[in-house]
Amino acid sequence: MKRYLLITIVGVLAGTCLRAQQPLTHTQHGQLRTVLNPAASLIHGEGEVSIIGRRQWVGLDGAPSVFWGSGHLGFQRFGATAGINMRHESMAVEKLTEASVFFAKAIRISESEYLGLSLNAGFSYLDGRFSQLDPQDPAFREDIMETDALVGFGVVLYRPERYYVGLSLPRLMLGSLGVDSDSRYNFRNVYHLTAGALFDLGTDFQFRPSVLVTYSESLRPQAEVSAMFFVKRAFGLGANVRSYGDLAGMLQVNFLGFGLGYSYQFNPGNEQLNRRIGNSTHEIGLSYRFGSVMGLL
Repeated sequence: MKRYLLITIVGVLAGTCLRAQQPLTHTQHGQLRTVLNPAASLIHGEGEVSIIGRRQWVGLDGAPSVFWGSGHLGFQRFGATAGINMRHESMAVEKLTEASVFFAKAIRISESEYLGLSLNAGFSYLDGRFSQLDPQDPAFREDIMETDALVGFGVVLYRPERYYVGLSLPRLMLGSLGVDSDSRYNFRNVYHLTAGALFDLGTDFQFRPSVLVTYSESLRPQAEVSAMFFVKRAFGLGANVRSYGDLAGMLQVNFLGFGLGYSYQFNPGNEQLNRRIGNSTHEIGLSYRFGSVMGLL
């Protein structure tokens, strides 16, 4: 029991250090963008369902893990989409759950370019079971269970299957969730800048670079770049580099409207915690797009 308690506490402290350095975002942002910017749903106007899971520091009890889910339907006659985004994040004895619905509308600004706008509204629920660490120790606080409303917006400029540039604020907190309680989840507003493009390298090869910049008022900005090379739009290999030194190898397979992605991330500058616990992160994403074969952008 003491060993488990020690590992849990280490997970809490490690998660706190991680939280001070960077937000938890996924490396497969070039493929799964709607969870970061709901306006990006307009790029796939027929509809899409996606889910992605990320597990940090495999082998450490209480290490951060995140699951994102997104789904939308298209109303192509009106150039609009509507859907839902969900997120569940856990770190040691704290859990953060968010859900919001969104509506997005596209405006044609040239023969081949569109400008999309989105609005979203939902809630955040923070659950901190600190009494599970040691109910007899007064150093640990009482349990925290708080709910708060959130709103957000997104904008994206895009040309289908060519490029996109987007800016979003999917989480604009309306209250003080986690602030008064001094929780590790004390950041509030989160901004995302996304951009990507698709280049044909002959008949059978494609190249897809993408960029993600994330900023929160209580965290340092994080920037990352991904690059994927595809063969016949069906099989892709690539890499991701983050501003804090994290590196990731990426794999993607597309078939019959489905997209399956995997990434393995690590930081070559950080040593392993012990022989069973390293600094590696695993991430798996799955998506399905309605009405057409899986696109790359």
